[in-house]
Amino acid sequence: MVIIGGGIQGLSIAFNLFEQGQRDILVLDAGYFQGGASGRNGTLIRPGFASVAWTELFVLTVREWESWSKRLGENIMFTQRGYSVISEQEKSEAMLLEGLKVQQSLGVRSRMLTRREIDDLLPAINKSRVRAVQHQTDGGVAPHHAVMKGLLAFCHRNQVDVRYRTRITGLERTTSRVTAVLVGEHRIEADCIVACAGPNNPDIAALAGVALNGFGMRIEAMALEPTRPLIKPAIALIDSLAYFHQTSRGEVVGGTEVPERPRMSLKVDLPVMANMAKVYLDMFPQLGEVRILRHWAGQLHASSDFAPLLGEHPQLKDLWFSAGWSYGFAGAPAAGKLLAEAITKGRIDHRMQPFSLDRFEKTGPIVEGGIVLA
Repeated sequence: MVIIGGGIQGLSIAFNLFEQGQRDILVLDAGYFQGGASGRNGTLIRPGFASVAWTELFVLTVREWESWSKRLGENIMFTQRGYSVISEQEKSEAMLLEGLKVQQSLGVRSRMLTRREIDDLLPAINKSRVRAVQHQTDGGVAPHHAVMKGLLAFCHRNQVDVRYRTRITGLERTTSRVTAVLVGEHRIEADCIVACAGPNNPDIAALAGVALNGFGMRIEAMALEPTRPLIKPAIALIDSLAYFHQTSRGEVVGGTEVPERPRMSLKVDLPVMANMAKVYLDMFPQLGEVRILRHWAGQLHASSDFAPLLGEHPQLKDLWFSAGWSYGFAGAPAAGKLLAEAITKGRIDHRMQPFSLDRFEKTGPIVEGGIVLA
């Protein structure tokens, strides 16, 4: 088994393949440890969305998050402090109410908060801007440094070969399947190749001579200096396109999205920082005097409907993808489990079926109104 990409997606797949009894697993990554989106994200995790497909996938991912510390033998610091999705407009409130029905039908512990509950859970929020709050009890956060450390430590203990700064230079294929990975002058034969290389996934597909839906996106985030506790749960502002939480050190960490799609790079933009600061100030006025500590950018490969692309490429056997992610950090445990089971058992789980690579030709895009993306 060769896995291209050593972020949380790749290491989750390696971990789950090992649990499924696979050995001789090789993970290759062109960059450095946590150099991609797995070290540049908001770390927020939620079980519920507005569609059945997304909610079923993320109910599974939260269940997996709950078991990872025990299974990995490492504390990944997943804290289920809750996840509040906040509406500022009538249209988004209606979406939250419809999504609530979907979530509750699938067993998600989710409810709309009363005004008194909002006062208790979010005492510092600017309530004049809040129209409705959907609260998901089992959501929370997991710091990426603890999660990635735990996954890599598991791989090292169990002889899963993980190599960073090792760039793929080619893929060999026959008419119907991929057969080997090329790294410079080295040729590595493989029974199965899994690509989960974030913004580089389309390039991996091109090396095999096939196409992959989607486009590159850049996301930006920032951290504020520590302050007294103001924010209890993880928060998504569905209309302001913002998401953030307060860490145990008191830093408010999160990001906002802007409608424009900026160039693909890791350079940050001042207008994005200003937009983020305005959202923070509008929703939590007490943050007005707090300074910005860090501001950074990350890259991802988003599918045209922003839903993940999970499964074997329809035109080439033994080439699998975990791509197209806009919630890739949060969804990695479910993706790793479902892909590992599909590869080892030859069975596609019903929670993975909607996210097939050829859904745009067969069933159409997945409509999901609960994601916080521009």
